Amino acid sequence: MRNSNWFKSIFQIVFFFGGYLMFAVVGTVASILCILPAALFRMAGARRFGQSLIHRLFAFFVGYLRLFGVLELDASELAPLRDAHGTVIVANHPCLLDAVFMVSQFPRAVCLMKGSLTRNIVLSGTSRLAGYIHNESGLGLIKLCGERLQEGSNLLIFPEGTRTVGKQLHPFKMGFALVSVLTGAPVQTVRVEFDSDYMGKGWPFFKMPALPLRYTLRLGKRFEPSPGMDVKEFGAMVEDYFASTSRGSSSPLLLKKS
Repeated sequence: MRNSNWFKSIFQIVFFFGGYLMFAVVGTVASILCILPAALFRMAGARRFGQSLIHRLFAFFVGYLRLFGVLELDASELAPLRDAHGTVIVANHPCLLDAVFMVSQFPRAVCLMKGSLTRNIVLSGTSRLAGYIHNESGLGLIKLCGERLQEGSNLLIFPEGTRTVGKQLHPFKMGFALVSVLTGAPVQTVRVEFDSDYMGKGWPFFKMPALPLRYTLRLGKRFEPSPGMDVKEFGAMVEDYFASTSRGSSSPLLLKKS
């Protein structure tokens, strides 16, 4: 039994760090191949292809982690959303992998991402082809978000603007509410529950956590903006929902280890 556990641990370590290598290598190759098409083709069809490509790459990565016992991900509650379009999807943000897990579930997703990530060689080409929007877009940001929603894409936003620390949510930035009110797009909430601080704020990049990692993506409440509704009021409703959900659980947004 001891030998069996020892071998299992060794394999988990190998496949865990192999995941880093695979993500970097496959992501970089795909990104480089997408740089030229991203510059030449800027129509909705090209963006749909880019979104589908990232979805498939992330789904492959998640499948790899699950296959080799590194990750246990339950995203079954999101099944009704996989054919969604024109929706603002809002989630809490416990770790760097949240976007990977979320996009692996949505073929038509556009992320609102940090400008520095759009210049990262692993993500730059594919994210540009997919029409991802960076937070340095200035006054044109809301217009771009509206255009992506109108094309039928779903806009994925982590309104805290940074990673959640433990169970304490950061105050929400209200850009998602402004987009929703101006475009009439519904806001669908998703709660990310986790059992580890891995890749959270302050976690050393190559520090190995206890395995397997356990994440659950839960379908939350849907909010429909009323015409002319106050943006801050609407955004506060969504923020209060996350806060009340957190208070209403003995282990809010944090799964207990079995």
